[in-house]
Amino acid sequence: MIAAAVPVLLTLWAVSAPGGYFGVALSVYGCWLVVGVAWLVVGVLAVLALPRPRKPHVGRLWPFLLVPALVVVTWAAVRTEVVQSAVFEAHRSGLEAVVADVAAEPDHRLLDRQVGLHTIRTAKVDAGGCTLLTVSDAGFLDPTGYAYCPDRVPVDANGDGVIYEHIEGPWYEFAVRW
Repeated sequence: MIAAAVPVLLTLWAVSAPGGYFGVALSVYGCWLVVGVAWLVVGVLAVLALPRPRKPHVGRLWPFLLVPALVVVTWAAVRTEVVQSAVFEAHRSGLEAVVADVAAEPDHRLLDRQVGLHTIRTAKVDAGGCTLLTVSDAGFLDPTGYAYCPDRVPVDANGDGVIYEHIEGPWYEFAVRW
């Protein structure tokens, strides 16, 4: 049971950034596989170790339901995007501070700023007036991060393949598709 906490925490971390952390996600799959195989082997051994007749003693195996329950709860948290929302809210003040620093010097790029769980690789104002905060190691091959667009709904004005998804207020997630 305790070993299942590792893939749960890694799963939550993997989906915490816009576009997710691809490298962490690969580790997550391996961890879930190890936990699943271990759960299956130990479960079979526990059933075989029950005294005969086994049916009256099956109730002793209830702890083996905890791992599937963790899988379901983790899957639900990922699918409902509750993790992403909670992480964004926890990081909002730090992200706003980075936006304020960029606004003070819009001609400069801020590099490698730590904001909670995320490292903001670059922070810059794009041609449309949005402040783009690119999260290091997020996404698969595409740069992803947060966009702060206080004056308008962002669009890909330059045809650079930037896709925006609204979070709340002037905040968006962005991904550059190529």
